[in-house]
Amino acid sequence: MRNSLIILSAVLLALGPVVLDQYRAEVARWYLADATNRVVAQLPSAEQVELASKWVPDIRSLRDYWLYRAEEAYAQSPEAVSSVIDAAVRYNPTNLYLGSIYSTRMAERSQFEEAVAVIKASRFGPPTAESLNQLAYFRALAAVELDAALEDINQALEIPQDGTLFEAMLRDTRAWVLFQMGRPQEAIDDIDYAIEVITKFEPSGMIDQTLEWLLAKVNGPVEPRSSDQLLTQREAGEWLWTVGTLRYHRAKIQEALGKTEESKADLLWLREHRLPQDDRLF
Repeated sequence: MRNSLIILSAVLLALGPVVLDQYRAEVARWYLADATNRVVAQLPSAEQVELASKWVPDIRSLRDYWLYRAEEAYAQSPEAVSSVIDAAVRYNPTNLYLGSIYSTRMAERSQFEEAVAVIKASRFGPPTAESLNQLAYFRALAAVELDAALEDINQALEIPQDGTLFEAMLRDTRAWVLFQMGRPQEAIDDIDYAIEVITKFEPSGMIDQTLEWLLAKVNGPVEPRSSDQLLTQREAGEWLWTVGTLRYHRAKIQEALGKTEESKADLLWLREHRLPQDDRLF
C-alpha cells in the first residue's frame, strides 16, 4: 500500500503541472470564446480578453485568440482581416486555417477582392495545386491580378493529380481566368472539358456525396425557400451547385463568343434546375 502511495504521489507530481496548464488554457479559451461572441453581438469584449490573458500570459499561443482577433477585424472592416491572418500565420503556421474560414465567408458575401488578400496572407510553405487553384479562382472572381492568376492555375495543372475530377475543377478555374482576361476563345475548351468530366460523376458515385444522395432519395426533391423560388447552395447540394456553376461559366463564355443559342441552352438548364443565372453561382 505504501509503495502504491509513493508511486501515485510521483505520478501526480509529474502530471500536476501539465493538468494545471491544460486547465488554465481551457479557462482562457472560454473567455476568448465569450469575447468572440460579444464581438458578433456588437458588445464590448476587452474585459474578456484581459481575463483570458491572466490565465495564459501569452494568449497568442491559443487559436481562439486569433479567431477573436480575426472576428474583431472583420466586424470593423473586411479589409483589416488579412493583416490579422498574416500575423497569426507568422506566429504559428498552423493558423493558416483561418484563411479558409474567412475567404469562404467573404466569397459568400461577394467580397472577392478581400478574400484574395486573406488567401495571400494565409499562404505558407510550398504551394499545392489546391492552394494555387483557390487563389487563382478568387482572383478571377474579383477580376484582379489576372496575369498572376493564370500563372498560378497553369502551375497547378502541371502538378500530377490523382483522378480527373479535380483536374476538371482546375480547368474550370483556368477557363474563368481566361474569360475575365477577355480571352473567351481560349477558355471554351477548358470549360467544355470540365463540364464533360463532372457530369459523369453522379452524386451517388462520389464518396463524399453518398449521404447527400441517400437523403435526397428518402426526403424527395428540396423545395427552395427564397421568394424567387431559386435554390441556395445549401439547398441544391454540392454536386448540383458545382455543375450549375460550370454551366453558368460556359454560358457567359459562349455569350462573349457570340454563341447566343448555346448560351441560352446552358441558362435554360439552370432555370430548369431552379438555380440562379448570375454570379451567385461560384
